[in-house]
Amino acid sequence: MPSSLCGISVDPALVKAALPGGNALSTATQKPNGGTIRCNLYVDSKLVLSLAQAWWSEGKTTAAVAPAYPGTKEGTMSEDERFIYSGKAGVGKTVPSCKVSRHPEQDLYVAVETRESGVDDPDAIEKLLTAYTKAVEGSAACR
Repeated sequence: MPSSLCGISVDPALVKAALPGGNALSTATQKPNGGTIRCNLYVDSKLVLSLAQAWWSEGKTTAAVAPAYPGTKEGTMSEDERFIYSGKAGVGKTVPSCKVSRHPEQDLYVAVETRESGVDDPDAIEKLLTAYTKAVEGSAACR
């Protein structure tokens, strides 16, 4: 298990809990547009988990961003309304102090999505999502 996902440190046990079994694990970074970085995890060459950092217009809520990630449908909202998650996906909003000059008037969101892996574990997704969001907040992505 990697201790870093595309440059973001994360507890390997939290990653493992969101993955199916298999023999070989690999990762790849994608940058589909100027405001998104996606870290894809593959088990035995099959895409099973995707973690994204995406900039959205300032003032959006987690509930407004979540529909972009279909696995969060009918998810559970955290008490502070920063996170929404299901057994297959989750979205988290970084703290307001997460600001960078190249994305003015935008907020950074983190998404965790399983990809046809058979994993359906809300507890594992919530733990990985909150830990990954906190790690992103402490990284260069927020400075």
